[in-house]
Amino acid sequence: MVQISQTEDDIKISIELNRLVTRKPDVVLLPQYLKFNNPPIFFERHLVQEVDEMASFCRIFKNEARIVLVKKEKGLWPEMFQKLDKETLLQKRLEIADLIVERNKKRDEMALERFDKKRRAEIEKEIKRETAMRERLKQFQETSVRDALVVDVRREVKANPSPPSDRLATPLVRPPMSAIRGSGRINVSFTTQHKRSTPKRESQSNMETAYAAAGGLNAAGNLPMESLDD
Repeated sequence: MVQISQTEDDIKISIELNRLVTRKPDVVLLPQYLKFNNPPIFFERHLVQEVDEMASFCRIFKNEARIVLVKKEKGLWPEMFQKLDKETLLQKRLEIADLIVERNKKRDEMALERFDKKRRAEIEKEIKRETAMRERLKQFQETSVRDALVVDVRREVKANPSPPSDRLATPLVRPPMSAIRGSGRINVSFTTQHKRSTPKRESQSNMETAYAAAGGLNAAGNLPMESLDD
């Protein structure tokens, strides 16, 4: 059982399903053609005017299929479907079959093109990821080499510390030792008489006078200190 109704915007078709749908029905929609095939149900119509096949849709429920055809031009159609004889209908079917094949071919090409674009995008993304990974690995290796060199230099400095100054770095060289003198006696003789006079202090003049008066002078008339200097 099929129920058809229309408004100024669309055409609604309800197809009753006598049994549960076990597989996806074959639905073909063109600007002026509609086919619904789900054995044993087959519904086919040629439209009088064009519909928007991209905006139209078909929904499958438990006991019915609902098809909504969106009109390209709003308004009520006096006639919705064309009345064709068998020969014209057969000719139309052949034309539509060729059109469907061509359309499916274009769709396959478009799908293949989308797949290629997606694949190229994924490949480019993978190449960028591998390039970035190699760059990070290269930077990590360079950093590791620099760190290893710094560690080696520090170890070498700790193993061989340099002197703090050039003075400490200069090796100490002992002068050669002279011949050891033997034991013996040294004779000392003076060629001239050495006399050292001590200046008198004015503060002790009174003491010296009293000392002299008391008989402190020696036989030569000199003070004790002067006799010692002689």
